[in-house]
Amino acid sequence: MALRQQIMNMAHFRAKTWSSKSLSSKPAKSSFAKSMKPLKEFKRSRIPKISVVGAGQVGTAITCMLLLRNLTKNLVLLDINYELAKAEALDFQQASAFLNDARVVPCGDSANSKNSDVVIITAGARPSGKDRSRLAAMQKTVEILKKAVPKLVELSPNATFIVISNPADVMTYAVQRIGKLPKHRCFTTGCHLDTVRFRNLIADRLRLPPSQVHGYVIGEHGASAVPVWSSVSIAGIRLNDVVKSLACGDDPENWAEINGQVTTGGLAVAKTKGYTNWAVALTCTDIVQAMCGGKGKIASVGTDMQGMNGIKDNVVLSLPCLVTAGGISHVFELPLTDVEQRKLLASANVLLEAQCSLDL
Repeated sequence: MALRQQIMNMAHFRAKTWSSKSLSSKPAKSSFAKSMKPLKEFKRSRIPKISVVGAGQVGTAITCMLLLRNLTKNLVLLDINYELAKAEALDFQQASAFLNDARVVPCGDSANSKNSDVVIITAGARPSGKDRSRLAAMQKTVEILKKAVPKLVELSPNATFIVISNPADVMTYAVQRIGKLPKHRCFTTGCHLDTVRFRNLIADRLRLPPSQVHGYVIGEHGASAVPVWSSVSIAGIRLNDVVKSLACGDDPENWAEINGQVTTGGLAVAKTKGYTNWAVALTCTDIVQAMCGGKGKIASVGTDMQGMNGIKDNVVLSLPCLVTAGGISHVFELPLTDVEQRKLLASANVLLEAQCSLDL
């Protein structure tokens, strides 16, 4: 009984103490601060602020990868469904101690995205139907972008915009036009993922690490993508120098089957899951890491390629580009075979037709 009374008295004392104090949101300065001596020369460098637009499967997967790679301490997750953005952000924030104390802020009206360094757009209509055509979903997505992009650009006029929304090439063209953004600061990851699939499939055949196979896929991030077999090399050895009729002609080793596997790789995943998210999330994160790392990276990403490799129109498609902190600094014109050149121009025509059909 005496012990119970003692506990009650202690609880009463604490309650009285708390009630007598003014509960300020700003903590009192600790005397420990005297032990912290500031250096006058120190200037806090800006940690990149990244906004992810769309809290669906792709947006949350990208958020996860950016945080795990420690590419930002300040991430905004934006969705028109604020409750969804809030729930996903809270799920990450509760484990912030495992994510290098990153701050994840939900947003429903773009306001919290102000002064972002990078804006990643994943919002849009999901491809559906038997072939899951990205082009079929484009007009629905354009209507979403018409509402979202002007405000995002107004709040972050100097940001680099990375477009993931499907169909990525055509939506990048739309975002460039809607937001009046320069092509070096508005691009899509495009064929960077197709390129990684291409290398992985070749490596699997040769029983080599995928990172040691070099080559590119260019053109549309979709059905008309062009695997550039003439660019494939391993340890400095060009594959078409040692493999007879590589992916063409008689093709005795049937390398051409990889072409179809590259363009239908996402479909194979989506048939069971209903969507793809992890591969594109890793692809996007790889590009952001190249931008944050200082050195940059050459990757097959998509922007307006007029004047490159014989392309005469303003068409967004992928070619090897140097991606750095400010976006795309250089585009590399690959030496293509006649067949590859014709396929690239055919891919450009497919995309041009899709672009022209947009109601902007």
